Amino acid sequence: MAPRDLRLLLAPEEPDDSIVVSRKKVAELLRRLERLDQTEHQLREAQEEIRRLREEKARSKEKRASLKAALDKLRSSLSVLGTDAKTAAAVGVPSSRVFFRQTPPPPKDRRRTGGQPGHPGVTRPRPTANAPPKMLALKECPKCTHPLGEPADSWSRPVTDLPAPGLEIFDLEVLRYKCPGCGERVHAPIPEAYRGDFGPRLKAFVAELRVLGMPFEKIAELLRMRYDLEVSVASLIAMEDGVAESLDETYRSLGEELRDAERTPSAQGDETGMPVHGKTEWLWVGTSPNLTVYHILAGRSGEAAATMWAGYRGKLTHDGLDSYNSLTEAEHQMDLVHSNRWLQKVEAGHGIRPRGLLKEEGPTYERAGRPPKEFLRFAAGVRSRLRAEVRWVERYPKATPEARERRYARAVRSMGRFLAKGWRDEDAARIADELGQRLETLFTFVRRPGVSWNSNEAEREVRVAVVHRKISGGRRTARGAWVLERLLTVWRTCAKRQIQFWGIVGERLGALPQAGVGPPSAGPAS
Repeated sequence: MAPRDLRLLLAPEEPDDSIVVSRKKVAELLRRLERLDQTEHQLREAQEEIRRLREEKARSKEKRASLKAALDKLRSSLSVLGTDAKTAAAVGVPSSRVFFRQTPPPPKDRRRTGGQPGHPGVTRPRPTANAPPKMLALKECPKCTHPLGEPADSWSRPVTDLPAPGLEIFDLEVLRYKCPGCGERVHAPIPEAYRGDFGPRLKAFVAELRVLGMPFEKIAELLRMRYDLEVSVASLIAMEDGVAESLDETYRSLGEELRDAERTPSAQGDETGMPVHGKTEWLWVGTSPNLTVYHILAGRSGEAAATMWAGYRGKLTHDGLDSYNSLTEAEHQMDLVHSNRWLQKVEAGHGIRPRGLLKEEGPTYERAGRPPKEFLRFAAGVRSRLRAEVRWVERYPKATPEARERRYARAVRSMGRFLAKGWRDEDAARIADELGQRLETLFTFVRRPGVSWNSNEAEREVRVAVVHRKISGGRRTARGAWVLERLLTVWRTCAKRQIQFWGIVGERLGALPQAGVGPPSAGPAS
């Protein structure tokens, strides 16, 4: 604004007084006003910048918190994933989930190939020929082309091959009778094996492919490629359902055998999530050296555990889940591998390579830092006490009951005194409290022969169901879960008993579903 455009009116103190302002003074006042305007504009810009920086700081703080949570999750997962193949195998984790890849050991420290010391050698049994031999002959010498005549001698070896693919198509003839008593036409019941358009061997084959995790679409493609057989997905679903229906009685009898302490004196249990109709349900597994039973339930509570193990009075090894406390009649054994995983999780958070339970070794630091010495002493003390009892049981498998009871009482007293030392470290105090609550279940395997100190077998059986879950994402209906229970149970039990699943399915499919005659036949009365 130029000075000539300014009109300045100043009220005098007295009517007669007047104030004279020079043009120079007016120009100075205007410059001051301009500087004030610029300062005010800069202040507003600074305030806006401060507000923007505060918002950016808040976003950075949230991002830092999320990254820290993700890092903590990764560190805590080391105890589950393992740091190398040996550690993963020690805690029952497949080598495909190894978190870090370690450099291989030097050749002198590597395990030699073939059978290991202490394990009997195993070779594939020599098969017996059941088909005409295939001859390899020569008419002339391949070097000089001279005729060879009759062979001087021969040698042979068995070769195993698949038969040529083919279909067996036959007519199912149902004989009908006219009852002289009631005049009705009747016929024999049609077993599940021959219901529909497909026979028992095809249904058993489909069931085998299903328990191996193959989707219905792939099974239909395989049948079309190999046998030139067109089968719809709906027909395959009906086959699987029919096989499960025929195995229902076998499934129920295996469940009763699992829960019978006389037939199953010791068992292992585990559980994992299994989506059913879009909701997370829980697949419970119970296993012993002779059978495996799967059961899908809505929850993971004590009520679900009581349903799975109703009335079981034997020795049960599990991961220490509180739900198993509802089994008041059973004798419990805490899985020591899970106890060690609690220690591994804390060690991984402090940059220490997770250590196994049975191998005595010092900590290996994978990053700089100062891990709490008290927790290291606590972990070493817990591991040494657990390791000592495992080695004692392995060294004296035929110890007398009296010796086992004395050893058990000694182990409980030693561990109890160690856990009650009043640990100041937060993690040590927490784990000491958890182990103290399960103190009596840590050494059941010492006093009871045949009880496993780990639940590795149950975890291996659970992994079978996990493969199905990863392939199919779970089951779409409750009926599908019902079918999965029966197929997996019979399949895994057959594997433990070295029985062909194919043969059991074919036998159950061919059995009559009910006694007596079937329904009246359709058709004319004469």
